[in-house]
Amino acid sequence: MVRIKTVLRDSDILNMKQGSKERVLATAKKNLDRVVNLGSLMRVMGLGTNGRIEMLQILDSTGIHIWLANEGDQDIVFLSLIETPKDEDSLGFRWQ
Repeated sequence: MVRIKTVLRDSDILNMKQGSKERVLATAKKNLDRVVNLGSLMRVMGLGTNGRIEMLQILDSTGIHIWLANEGDQDIVFLSLIETPKDEDSLGFRWQ
């Protein structure tokens, strides 16, 4: 069973324009190497549930590796700068 963590955010991120590239990148960097709920991550990024493609497009050129999975009834995501997570339980479906 994967331990899903709270999405990290700070006042700097929350003061950025919702859905902006800057906010998406700052949120992603703040949550590197953490298994988090995808919906919660999207809300902190300022993107609605329909913004998943936009998030993936913004992160495409960053070198951040993205794993998507489903745990119970939650869609989860793991973002990392390393190609393979150390914790094998973190592995899901690698998108990039």
